[in-house]
Amino acid sequence: MVLTLHIRHEASHQYLARVFDGKVQVGRATLHGRIDEAVAAYGANGDQWFPGVTAFAIWYGGWSIGAKPLAQMEDEAALLANRLVVLSAVVR
Repeated sequence: MVLTLHIRHEASHQYLARVFDGKVQVGRATLHGRIDEAVAAYGANGDQWFPGVTAFAIWYGGWSIGAKPLAQMEDEAALLANRLVVLSAVVR
């Protein structure tokens, strides 16, 4: 199962991460100091927090890098976070 992980900048060193199944938020929102911390946390704990999930479609700043498997989210969090930041800055 693939869910959507939406990360939003809230304030300095505060990123709100929410998970959606379609348009419905599931679970509770979490706060993280950096985007890569949010990505890594959901990669490491996603299958415990959301049984049956195998990947998340990751969004930041209105843009997505597509669905990424949990292992990749955990192992490559910094790379994925950088892609999100670059994409959101370039496309604007």
